[in-house]
Amino acid sequence: MVDGFSNSNAIPGLILVGAFAVPFSGLVFFFESNAFKDISLFEVIKVFFIGGIFSMVVTLFLYQFVTFSSTSQIFGVLTLKDSLSIGIVEELGKVLIISYFISQLDVHHVLDGILIGAAVGSGFAAFETAGYIYRANTQLVAVAILRGWSAIGGHLVWAAITGGAIMIVKRDHPFKFSQLLDTRFLVFFVLAVLMHAAWDWNITILGSDYLKLILLIGLAWIVVFVLMNAGLKEISHLKQQSHS
Repeated sequence: MVDGFSNSNAIPGLILVGAFAVPFSGLVFFFESNAFKDISLFEVIKVFFIGGIFSMVVTLFLYQFVTFSSTSQIFGVLTLKDSLSIGIVEELGKVLIISYFISQLDVHHVLDGILIGAAVGSGFAAFETAGYIYRANTQLVAVAILRGWSAIGGHLVWAAITGGAIMIVKRDHPFKFSQLLDTRFLVFFVLAVLMHAAWDWNITILGSDYLKLILLIGLAWIVVFVLMNAGLKEISHLKQQSHS
């Protein structure tokens, strides 16, 4: 409708669908996968909107302490250093908000952390993508399609990974920021940062940007499934305790 019929009234709908459809659908998957069902749908949606907005605000604040290379500023080409800076800043911004909601909701399970992380990450992804589509001018349909399908393996899953990792070190204890220095968390956090950096870095695999994205999406979901498996083992452990 936007291109074929030159109808500018369709632009808000394109932005809404292109930015929110995939991240929110992925969030529904994580909500349904949380076997404990101890976080209500209302809470999840609240974290999606509030967490998504505030994680972007925190990220924008952290960007004030980052300097990008002249290559990036002049030609728009991200170097490895630039990409790592983006990965660290944006993943750290989301982690701080995820930590807040984990503490506020007082959750105790790995699957809970994955869900909260996915809620913050999907909100971040949706609002960020809305901005990209809005600024795309004549390319807004192409941008909406690309960022739409690739959102299934971006901020949504990177934040789900760090959310689950926080719960691995927190467990039943009250949240403390010192827990973010635990090696078990840092391993997953660094993985998320590296995947994010590789996503943004101006390199291709066999000359294809799409192949790079597909491989990174697959890797991210493998890490998520590892964490979800740990969460399912936690259920079995709790069942054994209840029967003993």
